[in-house]
Parts: sequence; C-alpha cells; structure tokens
Amino acid sequence: MGLDLVEMVMRIEEEFEIMIPDEVAETLVTPRAVIDYLMTLPEINKNRSREQVRQMVLIMVEDESGVSRDHFDENSRFIEDLGMD
Repeated sequence: MGLDLVEMVMRIEEEFEIMIPDEVAETLVTPRAVIDYLMTLPEINKNRSREQVRQMVLIMVEDESGVSRDHFDENSRFIEDLGMD
C-alpha cells in the first residue's frame, strides 16, 4: 500500500474514530469497499446512514486523490482509476 492510500486510511480512521486493521485496509480498493466495510461496524452504522457514510467517504477520496467527484464513483479503483499509490 502506497503513501496516498495509507494517508487516506489514516484520515478515515480519524474521521470515524476507528482503527482499520492492516489486513483489512489492503482489501479496501474502491470507495464502495470502504463504505461497505464501515457499514459493518456497529459504532458507525448505529449513528449514520449509508448515504451519510457514502458522502463522507467520497469527500475524503476527492480530497486525498485530487480527482473531482464528477470523475469517479463508488466503483472506481484507487490505484488504477484515481492514480493513488
């Protein structure tokens, strides 16, 4: 996992006040994978709807990748489609 992705995982952890195990972080290759993972966590899904989590994740991906949300969706791959390393 490259620096861009490590920084994004750290931001997600900070924003949601969670810890993502390294073995899980390595499987989070699209925004949808991140959203789906977050929604499995009781501390997330009891306080936020999927749409709220989705919006937060997409904003973070946009900020961290520098790619406008008009140019990616939940299925865009971080490395191949968004150029993150």
